[in-house]
Amino acid sequence: MKKLLLPLVALLLSVNVAYAQDAETVASPWTHGGNVGFNMAQSHFDNWSAGGQDNVNFLGLAKYNVNYKKGNHKWDNSIDLQLGYSYFDLKKNPIKTDDRIFLSSLYGHNLSSDKWFATADFTFQSQFANGYNYAADSTNRISGFMAPGYFTLGVGVQWVPNEHFKVNISPLTGKLIVVNDQKLADEGAFGVKKAEYDEETGELIKHGEKTRWELGAQLTAEFNYEIFENVTFSSKLIAFYDYLHKSSDLNALDEKYTCPVVFDWDNALVMKVNDWLSCNLTARLVYDEDIKPISGPTFRQFKEVLSIGISYKIP
Repeated sequence: MKKLLLPLVALLLSVNVAYAQDAETVASPWTHGGNVGFNMAQSHFDNWSAGGQDNVNFLGLAKYNVNYKKGNHKWDNSIDLQLGYSYFDLKKNPIKTDDRIFLSSLYGHNLSSDKWFATADFTFQSQFANGYNYAADSTNRISGFMAPGYFTLGVGVQWVPNEHFKVNISPLTGKLIVVNDQKLADEGAFGVKKAEYDEETGELIKHGEKTRWELGAQLTAEFNYEIFENVTFSSKLIAFYDYLHKSSDLNALDEKYTCPVVFDWDNALVMKVNDWLSCNLTARLVYDEDIKPISGPTFRQFKEVLSIGISYKIP
């Protein structure tokens, strides 16, 4: 009997340990996931009567989320990276078509039924490579890494009515704008104070400032919904108003502000063909009167990208 009892006890203990390990894995407060993609398009023309120019297009993107939730505490973190180029002549420099670095981190303390949270949120936004005004000159740099760079840190409240929609309002938000490029800073790009010059000789008196502080309110609204099977629509709106803004301030065109609120509205439609092939349609609308227009008098910026390529889901 003892010979049978000992193996039975050992078996029960091993089953209990295995079950405890599985339960611990299921009960982990951490969740994470995302996807990476690489899209490519190529066109070649030879004696084509309708006309055209050879080109090769590349676009790489990566999105990842790491979230924590336990008790009344949650911590949501996300990263969004994009970089794309088009080659019309492999012997010349490529033309940039997409470039973004966006990081966000939000801590929330549950106030009521997992629908209302007291929050502290941080965001960082910049780009990987230099940007140029190709219409004027491919060497005319108008932006770069940390030129600009945007940092925000705010406290407020978040409303989460369901799993598809959430709104975070931070009535006390500090914003730091960095232009780590002296040439652009001297021009007063992205709202920093421009350089001072002698009116008679034109000689530089004082370089432009590379940073600008703002204190205001920020609203972030996010929506994510699977419209059909394997077809997902997501939208994110960020609006910021600077309390320190004065009615006498002038915008990037040295005119009075018509709208001192900064808007950044990003939309994406992702259509999964299978586990590795996807079609993405993105549209982004930005309004910021501290950014000098590339052409025309409007401060509205719009970008649309349609891409098909390889996509891999990261567990």
